[in-house]
Amino acid sequence: MSVPFAVPATTFVLKGLIEARLKTTYGSHTPPPVTIAPPPRPAATNAVNGTTPAEAAGLILYLYQAGPNTAYRNQFEPHVTSQGARLAPSPLVLDLHYMLAATGSGLEREVLLGTGMFALHNVGILSRPLIASVLHGVAASESGSFMDGLYAEPLDTPESQPEEISISQEPVDVDQATKLWSALQSPLRPSAFYKVQAVFLVPDEAYPDPNTVDEVNIAVVPDPVRADQGGEA
Repeated sequence: MSVPFAVPATTFVLKGLIEARLKTTYGSHTPPPVTIAPPPRPAATNAVNGTTPAEAAGLILYLYQAGPNTAYRNQFEPHVTSQGARLAPSPLVLDLHYMLAATGSGLEREVLLGTGMFALHNVGILSRPLIASVLHGVAASESGSFMDGLYAEPLDTPESQPEEISISQEPVDVDQATKLWSALQSPLRPSAFYKVQAVFLVPDEAYPDPNTVDEVNIAVVPDPVRADQGGEA
């Protein structure tokens, strides 16, 4: 996949899968939104009556970390000449770590969390036809913005994404989750954590072709050590 759109395209596909499951679950009702922003901070308390507004129901799919994929970390060594000049770029292969959190009051946020978790569990592997249907099913805006390139991202082609993307839930305990929520300065909410691997970021720039060999010279040089010893072994 291309360097600028590989990560956001992956997030967009995951978000689309969750939204589709919510529509099925809610049926004729309007489902709450799925956002990709960080979890919100606590709402401000009304200075007059001292009340806090109720939090709206919704799901958050937040990418909180991106790290190297261990299986591919050292597989793509840079191609260099004998002088150290690079001949070809190497892809960057990442594992993406997501937080899936539910907001709202009452039991609806638990409905949302369970539905979102099942949506990711039910897929497991992002097949190429599934990716194509989500990405290419969105029409580009008339404004022709830079982000329109997201929907044409070749996430489903073996050339740009050699390995199919997998989704697995991570065993994040309460202590780890609490540290993350504290770093986000957001109150703890029902949440689950996922690892999405392996996402390829393939650079499209090309290095100049190496110089061709114009002339070959073969010479014989005496061994200086043997020469000092008078030619003896």
